[in-house]
Amino acid sequence: MFKGIVQGTGIIKKISKNDDTQRHGITFPKNILDLVAKDTVMLVNGCSLTVVRITGDVVYFDIDQALNTTTFDSLEIGDKVNLELRPEFGSLLGKGALTGNIKGVATVDNITEEEDLLKVYIEIPKNLTKNISAEDHIGINGVSNSIEEVSNDIICINYPKNLSITTNLSTLEAGSKVNVETLNVSNEW
Repeated sequence: MFKGIVQGTGIIKKISKNDDTQRHGITFPKNILDLVAKDTVMLVNGCSLTVVRITGDVVYFDIDQALNTTTFDSLEIGDKVNLELRPEFGSLLGKGALTGNIKGVATVDNITEEEDLLKVYIEIPKNLTKNISAEDHIGINGVSNSIEEVSNDIICINYPKNLSITTNLSTLEAGSKVNVETLNVSNEW
């Protein structure tokens, strides 16, 4: 389990594609790079992945099954991704804890700014909307937050503006694709 609190962003530096797998090389910031090693399990844009190699400041992940349910297949060199290391055993996780099991891809419908908030409206796939309601927690690219409002298949999430400093929220715009992890009672600790 993860806290759903992004610790920084990495930049996609290399992408190698085979028929049904990809290897992504991500340039890590030093504060996170110093904490990872081969076989470290962590969240990358909310998806649980395992480090397979480290060369300098580039950390590599193999992606296979997740290609069908995430945005990884559409990422390009230069894109920013959110990073979170697994908390130490025994750490309190909180109500919005994430598993790293992405349930699907959603599309940003609109973003507005109000005082210190970014209001992000996201069109959620119909198969995920039946189990969500206002005030539920949801993971969007690994950022866990509560849903402010739900209208048909559009949800609104209010993010503090300063969150765009440590996440890839500042890169989102209408039409952006995001990874979604819906949270329910069975994965709250």
